Amino acid sequence: MKTIFAIFSSTDLRSGKMIRYITKNEYNHCSICLSEDLSEFYSFSRIYRSNPLIAGFTVESPNRYTLSAQTKLKIVAVPVCLESFLRAREMIREMCCHKEKYVYNFFSAAAYPFGRRFTRENAFTCAEFTNKVLKTAGVSMPERANIEQMEHALSEYPTWEGRAVDGFFQAIWGEDRYLEHIGKARQCFQIASRFKKLVVGR
Repeated sequence: MKTIFAIFSSTDLRSGKMIRYITKNEYNHCSICLSEDLSEFYSFSRIYRSNPLIAGFTVESPNRYTLSAQTKLKIVAVPVCLESFLRAREMIREMCCHKEKYVYNFFSAAAYPFGRRFTRENAFTCAEFTNKVLKTAGVSMPERANIEQMEHALSEYPTWEGRAVDGFFQAIWGEDRYLEHIGKARQCFQIASRFKKLVVGR
């Protein structure tokens, strides 16, 4: 047996607080981890801390979550068979190799409070991505589940819950560009390019 970790987080950014206010749920973000040492997460989120509009497939360092002592995590350990684990790992490996073609599904995120979802090729929210990985690994999950529904579906599995700063001690940033600062022109180009992909699919 292997383990896939579903990571739910309560982030200390304004967007996270707004999402929690709208959803009335304790957690506003979710990620997937495939390693026992919890050294690297995968999700769809902002790439740079400074600009939430530049978002897509991300390889997240746990350090993202230890920048604020207020950030809380729920880590759920989901056991799966080796074959299922390898399917999920291959899906994520393909995304890692072609990060540039994946974008954050802002349309679906904006429609969420109204009970709607919008499907776009190569576009996901963090919840859509996390749910897809778990389903790819053979875990029984609701269709198009939101974060609260995923938490409920995974409630039978072993769970650690607490402050992020109490859970990680030797994480590295690796390829996570979260703290990188880029110029205004580059920001505008990246935003325009990503929204073009979201709207027209390329």
